[in-house]
Amino acid sequence: MHTCDETWAALDNGFKEFMDCLGQLTEEELTSAPVAGKWTVKDVVAHVWSWLEEANQTVRAWQGPRPWQAGVTYDDAWNEAQVVSRESLPLITVVDGITAAHRRLMHQLELADPEALAKVGVAPRGAQMPLVDFFYAMAEHYLEHVRDLRAYQKRCLEGCD
Repeated sequence: MHTCDETWAALDNGFKEFMDCLGQLTEEELTSAPVAGKWTVKDVVAHVWSWLEEANQTVRAWQGPRPWQAGVTYDDAWNEAQVVSRESLPLITVVDGITAAHRRLMHQLELADPEALAKVGVAPRGAQMPLVDFFYAMAEHYLEHVRDLRAYQKRCLEGCD
């Protein structure tokens, strides 16, 4: 089980690394070229935003009922549907959305007492874990996408081919 301090640092650093990947790219580079499969940088940001929103709801009901999750399979189709639901939003709205969702998650971690953080629950994809480890998993999710974004950022700095 991770400590609250480790988790706080991982979430903070993961988000900063993720957002740093957006730097030095033009709006066109952020919204037009595929980065991960057919997803653009904006789509990747929208995907992570979707998961942060899901995480925020899940944290609030960690050991309670979660009717919004009944029958949901958190798979590629779910991820794609979440991205599609945000595709018409302007880039600034997507960036604001992920930033606000990240802040809410950090605030929930800040408010959680050690007893609550140690309680085991079920994550959206079915893994059982203490709540603090669920928060930590969200930090790891940032880093999963940092690799794709850094590779794309590097390509763009070299000419975006």
